[in-house]
Amino acid sequence: MTATIQAHLPVFVVIAPLFVSFVLSPMARRFRLVQSLVVGVETLGLLWAAYLAGMILVGKGVPIVYSMGGWSAPWGIELWVGNLGAFFLLVISGVMLPVSLYAVDNLGEEVGDAQRSTRFFVLYLLLSGALAGMAITNDLFNVFVLVEVATLSCCGLVSASRGPKAAEAAFNYLILATLGSGLILGGIGFMYIITGNLNMGFAAQQLSQVWRHYPHVVWMAISFFLVGFGVKAALFPLHVWLPDAHSSAPSPASAILSGLAVKGYIICLMKILYNVFGVSLLTVFNLDRILVLLGMVAILAGSMLALAQDELKRRLAYSTVAQIGYVFLGMGLMNTRGLTGTLFHMASHALIKSSLFLAAGAIISGTGKARVSELAGVGRQMPITMGVFTIGSLALVGIPLFSGFVGKWYMLQGSLEMGGYLPATVIIIGSVLCAGYLFPIIRVAYFEPVSEGFKSGTTWQDPGVFQKTALILLAVGIVVLGVIPGPLLDLATRAAADFLLIY
Repeated sequence: MTATIQAHLPVFVVIAPLFVSFVLSPMARRFRLVQSLVVGVETLGLLWAAYLAGMILVGKGVPIVYSMGGWSAPWGIELWVGNLGAFFLLVISGVMLPVSLYAVDNLGEEVGDAQRSTRFFVLYLLLSGALAGMAITNDLFNVFVLVEVATLSCCGLVSASRGPKAAEAAFNYLILATLGSGLILGGIGFMYIITGNLNMGFAAQQLSQVWRHYPHVVWMAISFFLVGFGVKAALFPLHVWLPDAHSSAPSPASAILSGLAVKGYIICLMKILYNVFGVSLLTVFNLDRILVLLGMVAILAGSMLALAQDELKRRLAYSTVAQIGYVFLGMGLMNTRGLTGTLFHMASHALIKSSLFLAAGAIISGTGKARVSELAGVGRQMPITMGVFTIGSLALVGIPLFSGFVGKWYMLQGSLEMGGYLPATVIIIGSVLCAGYLFPIIRVAYFEPVSEGFKSGTTWQDPGVFQKTALILLAVGIVVLGVIPGPLLDLATRAAADFLLIY
């Protein structure tokens, strides 16, 4: 039995959450069982991801290739657990587990009764399985299918919050995401027309031989992929759906949407650009410069928009727009240092933004205050929650000894390596602006004089034990990755080398 599980582990990490999601709905009356199943399957996912990552590290990057149904590529669907796949599986499971813990006994207030909360968990596990599939699939059409599952799950998670604002945000998200999906499908269609393959490896081999005959088709395909995934990943100025969606969603959904969902789309884009088109072809079409330019604009614009927000979750949502800019900037550097920093920043941001959104949700739930200007006294009355928020803020700014510093440091080195002093300057300016919109929250929470209403006996408290455990786990992860980046940084470095075909 153990040998069978090991042999089929790549597919188990995908189908396990999908299978459990389909059996949850009839169990709504036994909601404790529903919660236990969700936490259990996410725990298994973390153990399996750690095992696969260990195999890849011990095997020095030799990928684990799994052919669905025994049909090898190019005829069958291929799952490819290499450095990148193992890396992102660890990130997914490392965030999904604490967020699922936070959701235990928390959804009633934001989502509703057991029936509605069960539906939330169904969508949660569907998203978890889709993200795992996006991490390891090596098939273009399978990418599209998984992206659609993830998109529809995200829309449902946003609409799970009660109130018309969430419904409107989910509808806007659905419309724009559908347009993005159409562009992605169009790009896949262009690739199939000129290569005759959907498997990424075979498509890349064929494309290297025929692209000179179809330069306009190749440029159209690249453009469709960039805009399509740009919409889904909320790249500025295609971000218009994100602030409403992330600020209106229940707090666990906001954490996953900002921390993981947008990263899943970016991982798919990176795999297509680097594994199918390749560095040489991307350079021919000047995509490196385009990505760096888009990233710099997103960093500055997202940060400026975040500075203008007084609503706490909305400020964090615009912060995500800025941080996505870092990822696209690093993606365009096209050197080992830059790509390593990009991948590590994605992992770091997943932990950081999940902790910030969960802490913000706990603050809003515990105080009834949603605006930054109203949070005086929170730091003293909710020490654990605000402490985690402070750790996340320091990490997002890029203070040494926190995970956010490592990714930004590597991106700075990558920028200077390619002679890009302007991108390096923008990375530093973005960190200063990040401090400008996060540190005032800390100042208000700890140092602003409390209101008269608070002095008259109002008390705010940290959330329950499951929520505090989730917050502490995320904060510990942020510190550990900042002090001992170790194996995760090794996987990121190897994945960057794989992208650049450096062995």
